Amino acid sequence: MADNVEVVSALPWPRTMLPWRMVADGSQARVAHRFTRMLEQADPETTIAYFWPGVPHDLVKRAKGLGIFTVREMINTALGSAKPALDAAYECVGLPPAHLITDAGVEDENAELTLYDLVCASNAPCEASLIRAGVHPERIFSTSFGWSPERYGPMGIAEPERAGPTVRFLFAGSISVRKGVPTLLEAWTKVVGSAELTLVGNVEPALESLVANAVASGSVQRLPFTPDIGVLYRSHDVFVFPTIEEGGPQVTIEAGGCGLPVITTPMGAARLVKDGVNGIIVEAGAADALSAAMSSLVSDAELRQQYAKRITLDAQAFTYDKLGAGRALAFVERLGRRHSLEGAQHL
Repeated sequence: MADNVEVVSALPWPRTMLPWRMVADGSQARVAHRFTRMLEQADPETTIAYFWPGVPHDLVKRAKGLGIFTVREMINTALGSAKPALDAAYECVGLPPAHLITDAGVEDENAELTLYDLVCASNAPCEASLIRAGVHPERIFSTSFGWSPERYGPMGIAEPERAGPTVRFLFAGSISVRKGVPTLLEAWTKVVGSAELTLVGNVEPALESLVANAVASGSVQRLPFTPDIGVLYRSHDVFVFPTIEEGGPQVTIEAGGCGLPVITTPMGAARLVKDGVNGIIVEAGAADALSAAMSSLVSDAELRQQYAKRITLDAQAFTYDKLGAGRALAFVERLGRRHSLEGAQHL
């Protein structure tokens, strides 16, 4: 941590060493109580309370009641938009929804989102979902998730070294309906040219047989989740990510930073991928368009190289040090603006 960051542990040792699922019931209230005490001791003119999804509404209301500026992070799109998209995706493949988003959960989140001074949206679809959920555009902060080049070593930002006539495609993430894997495997059967596909991640149980059949075909490899994803980025030629519902997927930015042109959907593009500039964007669920996009990069090595060089450069704007500094400046500016308005109203 930086020298000016103080970390406060709300739970005593050894509870901090246990999985959250084992201690959540008794710890949630303790965390909220500790955070409330810190809010009560804070100076509203210099304090920003930053929340992630799942925070008790009362905690946000307490911060607001104390005059503290509140910010909420969106990991994905708002639940009210995510639920129908995922319902349709599961229906399309003849499976019951397994996303766990309920109507009650949608209603609860919509009510929560009205509480914040600012809500962070990591991509354009997320912004649109917030507006549909009732968040005023002026309270939406356009931002992104990012990547840390140092995690991948010197090769992370260098031009990749790949050779061989077979074009290697990489998918990384949960191998699930939500990530568009059924569409990917359907599209893969129509790809023209010499190509291989590597799926990296844990498989959703309902897709085990589908994935197993794809692997049995000989041109698809499945690997378990790996913490050293950089090795795979550097050994493949194209990143393919036909996701149906996201926030701002970090894997897209990591892959681009490691020199992989990206084929993805509007949800998966983050704020990095530009269609026809550094990758290709297709609509979610469009298997024919996806296979055509993959085939085009199989057959055109020059285009792959063009996209790879451009996205490697473009991804440098999405490093976490730059994104963090940008957020800090924006949050502080918003905080100052609010106090200025409050002062003017008081006068």
